Amino acid sequence: MDRGSLFHEMLELHYNSIIEGKPSNEIILAVTESAREKYRNDEYPDFEMVESCVANYQAYAIHYASDGWTPIAVETPFSKVIFEDDKNKIVIEGIIDLIVRNMNGQVYPVDHKTSEKRDYYPTILVNQFFAYVWATETNVFVKNDIGFQKTLGPAERFARPMLNYTPELIAEWREDVIYDGLNLINFIEKGIFPRRKSSCFRCRYRQICESTPDAREWKIKSKYVIGQPYDIYNRSK
Repeated sequence: MDRGSLFHEMLELHYNSIIEGKPSNEIILAVTESAREKYRNDEYPDFEMVESCVANYQAYAIHYASDGWTPIAVETPFSKVIFEDDKNKIVIEGIIDLIVRNMNGQVYPVDHKTSEKRDYYPTILVNQFFAYVWATETNVFVKNDIGFQKTLGPAERFARPMLNYTPELIAEWREDVIYDGLNLINFIEKGIFPRRKSSCFRCRYRQICESTPDAREWKIKSKYVIGQPYDIYNRSK
């Protein structure tokens, strides 16, 4: 379990507490105690990491105390059909960190991103962001950047770039997803999976593809551990 997971859990409690109408000072204390309790229970055994999250969360909560956001939903799962015909169905699923209403009455999805580096030039060209605006039928997405840079103050560490999506771009993204989805279905049916060598340098499984075909099964068994099936609705796995 990493820092990003812990901070997401802290923000989940933070925004749910706001929805419940609890006062801000009580929320900050409760979220802080919750994080330290996770350390005491060995859910997050790295004391320094937990305390860095606590300090950054407290700064975040104070910095955005009067941000004008009204949280509507927290950790909201969705499952929505993007394509269906007589033979195939393609479903987009995910969990949206936060859905808020701003002071102008505008409703949009928010995704929390923790990092050591500030993203000064965020792009709209991210499948996750497209999926969220498509699923919520909005045209605005907010990337909630939460920096952990020790030399910067809250105003420099925290940023909320608002990304705008036109109907034309969303429609184009939808066509791309359907095309790729149908291709993947075809690969599964035929048992053929073409290798795309565009991002192999950072792939954790590249040792398998670097092996000869007859050695790959041995490589999988000797170098990798088979874990539990991924559950999109359970972040703790």
